[in-house]
Amino acid sequence: MLPQMCVSCRRRSGIARNTPLRSIVCAPCWFAGGCDISPSELTTTAADTNAVDELLTAAETLLPRTALEWYRALLGSTWYQHVRRDAAQRLRGLLEELARRADWTTHSSWPTWQRLQHASGWRRSSTARWLAELQRQGWLLRIEGGTTPQYRPLALQHLSGNRAAVYQLRVPASEAAQRAIPTTPDPTTPTPDAGPAPTATDTTWTPTHPPTDLSKTSTGVPTRARARVHSSQLSPPSRGDGGPHGPGQDEQQGGHFDHRVPVTPAEMLAAAAELRTDPALRRLTPRWIRSITRPYWQAGWTNNDLRYALDHRPTHDGPARPAHRCPAHQLRHPDGWLRHRLSWWHDSNGPLVSPTVDRRQRDTTAHTHGHAAAHRLPYGATDLHPTNLAATPDERTTAASQLVRNWASEFHARRNAPRPDADVATPQSRTHHLNQITKTLHQGRDTHPITQPQPAPTSPTPPPEPTTGSAHERALARARAERHGPRRTPRPFRARRFR
Repeated sequence: MLPQMCVSCRRRSGIARNTPLRSIVCAPCWFAGGCDISPSELTTTAADTNAVDELLTAAETLLPRTALEWYRALLGSTWYQHVRRDAAQRLRGLLEELARRADWTTHSSWPTWQRLQHASGWRRSSTARWLAELQRQGWLLRIEGGTTPQYRPLALQHLSGNRAAVYQLRVPASEAAQRAIPTTPDPTTPTPDAGPAPTATDTTWTPTHPPTDLSKTSTGVPTRARARVHSSQLSPPSRGDGGPHGPGQDEQQGGHFDHRVPVTPAEMLAAAAELRTDPALRRLTPRWIRSITRPYWQAGWTNNDLRYALDHRPTHDGPARPAHRCPAHQLRHPDGWLRHRLSWWHDSNGPLVSPTVDRRQRDTTAHTHGHAAAHRLPYGATDLHPTNLAATPDERTTAASQLVRNWASEFHARRNAPRPDADVATPQSRTHHLNQITKTLHQGRDTHPITQPQPAPTSPTPPPEPTTGSAHERALARARAERHGPRRTPRPFRARRFR
């Protein structure tokens, strides 16, 4: 029977796997996809095909004892010593990120490309090139390549989302023998007393905790949150020379002049070198930065004040407000951008007071008059005047609209709040309330008996009008009867219209 070619690499012979389409996948590709295979199948396939891939590379390398020893051994290697200085600084950030994300047992690390680019300051192409160089030198072994649903092999089509690449920290056998680097036996090598070796699917996807901690073990697949073309940080953060101190322990150390004011030209040059950690100032030399920012240092500013000034703008009716900042890779002239940003903090008398001094004055005002008054204090002012507390028409309109929104939200919350079970109407509650109302009515009737209504008093019957006599006599008799009887209401006067 002729061997069937693998659908993934199209170089080795494979067998039908348990997939919906019974895909033909070789053992290395099946293992790289995170599936279980026996060690004998993996070894036989590599010997038959003689393919120069990660399997042969793994045979020439060893596992380090800890991620910290791998990091220090790599920094002390001959290959790293010949790396150019600017690239070595960024490469150190990449190595620290790989070591921090490494598993404690198998030393498998799977940080996303977003993390690697942020740690090193490289773009995507440079990050890929240095990862490939580390694999070629034998310091890394790619166990599984990162895949997306669009370009995923048929054997892995059942997975969803973007899958991050998995690397394993390795030490070249020649380096380990020459420099006596502590190593550990390879867990993928079968031993007569041990069972089958663990595969990539047996590892936990939480490298910052021991795999034995079941409460912190996740079974999900690491995914990339979003694609990122450019890195927002062009230089790695400042860290100690001792290397990583354990998984997930990111120690950030500030600069020497973050809270100190440089005085001498040498100190100003050192402070300018610390400002180059900003992505927008990475292309400027320390002397160039010093020539622009010297007046602010002479006015008592620190590096933290300058960083704050690059991201904010002072106002005349309150504290400084954040300002929009374009990405660093879009700046054509970083020196002009730096002068333009600092010009906001300069007047005819020179640089304004530093943000540190303004914050101290604002805290004093808040302690004396309250936070609302401190928010009204203009930037750099020391005294609060009554004119600063006057509300503008826009502020009144904003306050009124905010009150209406708050009232609407509270009314909506009260109306849609869940009712207690005791207030929900049920047949039993309806019968209970009806009995209570009936009982109350009966008690009221017993306390106040119903009295019979009294007949209304009848009006006296007017005396009969005389029918005999002359008209004058009858009129007199009627007038006498009306005098002693009830008085009649006079008719309302109505004007008569004459035609």
